[in-house]
Amino acid sequence: MDKNNSNNTTNNRKKKLARIILTAFGLMLLAVLIWRAGPKVVWENIVKAGYYLPLVCLIALTWMFLQAIAWSIVQSAFQKVPLMTLFRAKIMADGLGTLVPIAANIGGEAARAVIIKPHSPLNEGIPGIVFDKTIEYFASLAYLAAGLLLSLIYLKIPQKLEVSSLVALGIITIVLVIMVILQLKGVYPIVERLAGISHHLRRWFEQKEASLKDFDRNMRLMFSHSKTGLLLVFLLHFTARCLGALEIYVIIRAMGWPASLVKVVFISVFTVIINTAFFVIPGQWGAAEGGSLLAAATVGYPVTIGLSVGLIRRLRKIFFAVLTVILTAAGKHKQNEKLATENANGR
Repeated sequence: MDKNNSNNTTNNRKKKLARIILTAFGLMLLAVLIWRAGPKVVWENIVKAGYYLPLVCLIALTWMFLQAIAWSIVQSAFQKVPLMTLFRAKIMADGLGTLVPIAANIGGEAARAVIIKPHSPLNEGIPGIVFDKTIEYFASLAYLAAGLLLSLIYLKIPQKLEVSSLVALGIITIVLVIMVILQLKGVYPIVERLAGISHHLRRWFEQKEASLKDFDRNMRLMFSHSKTGLLLVFLLHFTARCLGALEIYVIIRAMGWPASLVKVVFISVFTVIINTAFFVIPGQWGAAEGGSLLAAATVGYPVTIGLSVGLIRRLRKIFFAVLTVILTAAGKHKQNEKLATENANGR
């Protein structure tokens, strides 16, 4: 037991160190991009667009609300969860991804199940989130495919970018297909086979056996949910992704530059692909801004405009991180008041 605990501690330390190094690398990359683009010009662009930051945040809140509606439809396969609770969880998930990027790339998403736990137990919340994310990924794939097709028809994109984008799209498609197969067939049989590799895995499997069976059962329940409802979930996520392009349009216009639909969609699509490709960098610090810079430069904008778009979007994320702190503090205060009232009544 002591040996296992020691190995787990060592592995956790290595993972934490790797995340710290990757985060530091991302921040250094961002600093280099700003320095090479010209800090003064970048700052002037940010100041120009800064007046539109409330509108940018409002657009983001809108797509999060649409995603919350989609999630509520998925979660209703088990039981209804208050929409505002899901909306708050979506905001906090986004904020946590910025607040604690070193903790985990998917830390915010994992927190969603904990946030809604008072309304939905983990054995229902986790499958609901996994299924909701799967549909969201399919909606993103449809958006990326449509955006790339539009870009290839109307824009002159370097062949290397065309090929790399199509390869990334193919990889995303394969991963999604594997995800669906795993959800349909169940993870229990696969984990059971893997558990035979070592005694440690076997012990873990025996402890989690009931939970794994429960997870598979609930995942299959998700697939038997209303087909009309699932189509609506897909459309809501697709619309939310389109609002991401609207955000870029507003930022570019705020900096005084023209913004055509095709160019904006390409920047949006390419940034999503870059974020997916560099998922190992916590919070995609540097990678997201670099992707925005490269995409904007490809369609004819100065590198300072592309970088400024990425930085304004980063400021929006920081806003939601601050909002997450406020919501967390308010939630703890409310919980403490509730406990105090219960204790007073108990006396």
